[in-house]
Amino acid sequence: MEAIKVFIGNYGIYLWQGTLMTVVLSLLTMIFAIIFGVFLSFMRMSQNKIIQRIAILYVEVVRALPVLVQLSIVFYGLPLLGIQMPSFMLFGVEGSRLISAIIALTIHSTAYICEIVRSGVQSVNSGQMEGARSVGFSKAQALQYIVMPQAIKNILPALGNEFASTIKNSSQASVIGIAELMYAADKIRGISYQPFSPIIAVAVIYLILSFAITRSTALMEKKLKASD
Repeated sequence: MEAIKVFIGNYGIYLWQGTLMTVVLSLLTMIFAIIFGVFLSFMRMSQNKIIQRIAILYVEVVRALPVLVQLSIVFYGLPLLGIQMPSFMLFGVEGSRLISAIIALTIHSTAYICEIVRSGVQSVNSGQMEGARSVGFSKAQALQYIVMPQAIKNILPALGNEFASTIKNSSQASVIGIAELMYAADKIRGISYQPFSPIIAVAVIYLILSFAITRSTALMEKKLKASD
């Protein structure tokens, strides 16, 4: 117990900063991924075959590539195309690196959220849409007020799992210099010459974050289903 207190006293600041960066990176990624994922899911369900195939191609290509490859493509590829990221510092991290990580992780998560939303919408009985249209709702209104509220109940657990996966995928961002949890573990290992303790500490933090997300999702799902 004393060894744990000493470890936290000496290196807790690095773990805290890494946790904060992991949460910020994952939260921003999920916000953007949900926005683009919903849009892409409607493209995926479009009656226009060209739009539908573009969405399918995006999903298939992104899901086939590892997160690390996508991070490298965005970080090294965008400057080659002449796209320069803003220069600023956040939690000791260069803005260009942070934005590259958010873009790459958003690209990755969008493909999965697209399929989550699509399956949620399609799980709602088609009679709901027909009933809404028969009483004068437009298709957009029927989706907004009738279909989507029911779909959200169905997709909430999957969205929670995707958020937990995004937190774990953010560990890959350490390769481009993002000071998240795995970066903090490497830094502590270099300072302390202890290869095992930092990894255990980071594993415990990931476990706490993932457990908090899954429990929060379960409580939200229970609350939403109470109206049924």
